[in-house]
Amino acid sequence: MKKQIVLVIIGTLIGGYFPAAASDQFLNTCLNIATARDKRLAVAGEQINLAKVRCLRSARSFFPMVAAERTLVTGKTLTDQYESEQFGLRASQPVYEGGRARYTYRYDKMTLEASRFNYTKTREELLYKIKLAYFEMLSIKMEYVALKKAFDVIEKLNAKVQIEYSAKAISELDLEEAANFRDKTANLIKASEINLALATKKMTTFVSVESLDDVPVLMPDGLADDVPEISFTLKDCLGFIASNNLDVRLYQLQVLMADFRRKINRSKAIPKLYIDGFYGKSGEAFVTQPLALTTAWSVSGRLAWTLWGNTFEAVQANEKTVPTSIVSVSDRTESSTLQMKLGLFDDFGYFVDGKESSVGIQQTQADYKEMMDKSCLDLEKAYNDYDNSLRVARQLKKEIELTRRNLEVMRKRNQLYEVPTVQVMETTWKYADLISSYARTVYQNYASVTEMERLTLISLR
Repeated sequence: MKKQIVLVIIGTLIGGYFPAAASDQFLNTCLNIATARDKRLAVAGEQINLAKVRCLRSARSFFPMVAAERTLVTGKTLTDQYESEQFGLRASQPVYEGGRARYTYRYDKMTLEASRFNYTKTREELLYKIKLAYFEMLSIKMEYVALKKAFDVIEKLNAKVQIEYSAKAISELDLEEAANFRDKTANLIKASEINLALATKKMTTFVSVESLDDVPVLMPDGLADDVPEISFTLKDCLGFIASNNLDVRLYQLQVLMADFRRKINRSKAIPKLYIDGFYGKSGEAFVTQPLALTTAWSVSGRLAWTLWGNTFEAVQANEKTVPTSIVSVSDRTESSTLQMKLGLFDDFGYFVDGKESSVGIQQTQADYKEMMDKSCLDLEKAYNDYDNSLRVARQLKKEIELTRRNLEVMRKRNQLYEVPTVQVMETTWKYADLISSYARTVYQNYASVTEMERLTLISLR
């Protein structure tokens, strides 16, 4: 009877510690749910729409601004009342602004590109958090299942030790040592249970679900038993940083945007020419006379120039009226006006904007270099963690197999009373502890690969 009990115990111990992981369908479903519900991702999508509207606004400046006008005036003279009316179309068009409109449009296009980068970055950060929580949850679940099975075995072995102690077959020290192994395993289970609950809570929080049961796909029991290798070297991964890393790309774009801000500011120092025109009907008469409207048009050109903090503006205007009848010789039918204005040191903002754009370029260049160096260092660290965890996982797997075989030998020797039951308990606890270490190492491997995928935006395995 005792021999059958020992066989059942050992069979339970060495079987089913590494359940095969299912496909990533559960993870993919969680990622889809999270991206559909995440508020920050929705805001990032609205920022793209806002950037598109800004591009439309800056593109509109390339075309004339047209407005329909109508002016009605009533008044009094010393002797009588009068009225006047004017209506028509007024159009204005910048002829030359030193490239300001072109630079502004290209700057807004870069803002749109930056908003798209930001959307992708926000999404990748969300997926990164979910993947880490997912791998952590599965690795802890593997650990918990292994510890639970080991604890059940040790409980049965502990009962056997108590029977042996009652039969005076072992000493009190062996009895206490057996109880110690039981308590150590129980403590490991308790810690693993708490960690599993926390990892599950993180997963539900990131996915935005009340419970993982709300995900309409069966969750796997654990990670893959055999840790796969990645198909890229460290040098390959470092080569992806400059072209794929979202933070680096954003800083590259910010360097270009800072340069365009400098060009926009410099365009103030280039003479700017604007044309404004009006065409319509106009007339004025005393209220005792019929109001006759005649064709009227005007054309004006405006020159604006910022000179080292001084603003210069000149306006040349030509107006003409083609009356159907001249009521009085004093009626003005044509005029030409030239107006010039020079503001003395009224635009110190030019110097401020110039200094800000210069400092901005230096700042973005420094930020770009810092981010590039940081990303490369983070990638190298993640790759080293991956490489170390891969080697450790393989070593632990061999050690687990050796310990399992040792347990089989000890089982047979325990049946012949050549090995004490306490020693079988010790090896059982060691076996469970190795599995726990293996689960943590596997998580470290998956976490480091996930970090590298976040940095390179490449699926590495």
